[in-house]
Amino acid sequence: MESGDKLEQAIDVDRIMERIRARIEEKKKMGAYSPEELEGIERMTLQIQSENGESQEGVMQYHLSQVNYLYNTLRPPEFTSHRKLLGALVTGFKKVVRKVTDPYIQMILKHQVAFNVELVHLLNQMALDVRFRWSTQEKQLALQEKRLSLLEKRSDQMSDSLEAIRQELRAEKNVFEEVLSQVKEMKNPSEETAGRMVELKSRVREPEYVHFEDLHRGSQEEIKWKQKYYLSYFKDKGPVLDIGCGRGEFLELLKEAQIPASGVDTNQEMVRQGKSKGLEVIHGDGLVYLKGLQDQSLGGIFLSQVIEHLDPEALRDLVRLSFAKLYPGGVLLAETINPQCLSTFSGAFYLDLSHHNPIHPEAVRFLWESLGFRKVDLLYVSPFPEEMKLKEMVRREDDSYEDELARVSNINTRQLNDLLYGFQDYAVLGYK
Repeated sequence: MESGDKLEQAIDVDRIMERIRARIEEKKKMGAYSPEELEGIERMTLQIQSENGESQEGVMQYHLSQVNYLYNTLRPPEFTSHRKLLGALVTGFKKVVRKVTDPYIQMILKHQVAFNVELVHLLNQMALDVRFRWSTQEKQLALQEKRLSLLEKRSDQMSDSLEAIRQELRAEKNVFEEVLSQVKEMKNPSEETAGRMVELKSRVREPEYVHFEDLHRGSQEEIKWKQKYYLSYFKDKGPVLDIGCGRGEFLELLKEAQIPASGVDTNQEMVRQGKSKGLEVIHGDGLVYLKGLQDQSLGGIFLSQVIEHLDPEALRDLVRLSFAKLYPGGVLLAETINPQCLSTFSGAFYLDLSHHNPIHPEAVRFLWESLGFRKVDLLYVSPFPEEMKLKEMVRREDDSYEDELARVSNINTRQLNDLLYGFQDYAVLGYK
């Protein structure tokens, strides 16, 4: 079986048929075949073509070549004879008869030849027209397929958008139902209405902020990939508390690493998403929740993009409480936007309306150290891609002046790159 397959692969049937056709065409031009032989060759070729399943265009091309060759019925035939002894005599007699009758034959067939010529020209033109139409139809079909693919893609995008809208509407419905139930329980509506209205505004905007993060912070997969860098600092540091846990990316990483952890967030929609993933998430204010914990009950506290939302006094309270709740050797790690990278002010920082103040890395280091953390490190993360940075000049070694100019220019370019396109985020890491 294997030898048969190898033999079939070694024999190129199409190539052999192409050679045979070329030889047949050469012999046709030389007049080596009689009309009967030509007819037999044509039938045999058509049979082979049908068995090999050739395209209609190939069959049509073959027939056109036959018509273009055979249209001239005035072409003198090649006289042969199958008789061995009298063959030469019979052939000679046929040639004499042909020579005598040729003027009359040409006169009779003249109109037939003219008709054949016009017919052949018409067939050739029709074949060109058919090829043009095929080509046009193929292009239109390819264009339709491209449009269909684009429509399918847009349909998928619309489905995703509709699903996001449905989720947001469900979340807002839950908010209104809860607020209505609270209104029914009010003992003195006139006094409590103002406070509840503030709460209502906050609750209604919670799904909106979730949608904002989905659009501008990055996908959950991207955030998990970035936050995986911090995982090693919490090894053997459980339990860990993630304050402002959001969609729960870091909690997922901790769970996968089998590190005990829980999260707290003020956004109920994010809490709902975290619980749907099987994470331990609590709805509430991080500072309030931290106050209610036992001292030295945590091994690690993690905050990602949280401290820039706090005013200075709230940040000081957070660091002081964290120090009290961590056991010796515990860590407090907070990631925030890096104000030393000026490009962040044209993007990440002012993109979020809930940001209060940018916080300088050295100010955070000082705060951590002043409130008791014995060892404080700064971790710079999220560097700008190299292709976004300014390009350096290439120094020319054959000219000292230009070489020095390039050297100074490159120093300036590197400094400007550090200022504009440095690390977009940093994390302060303190050990108790």
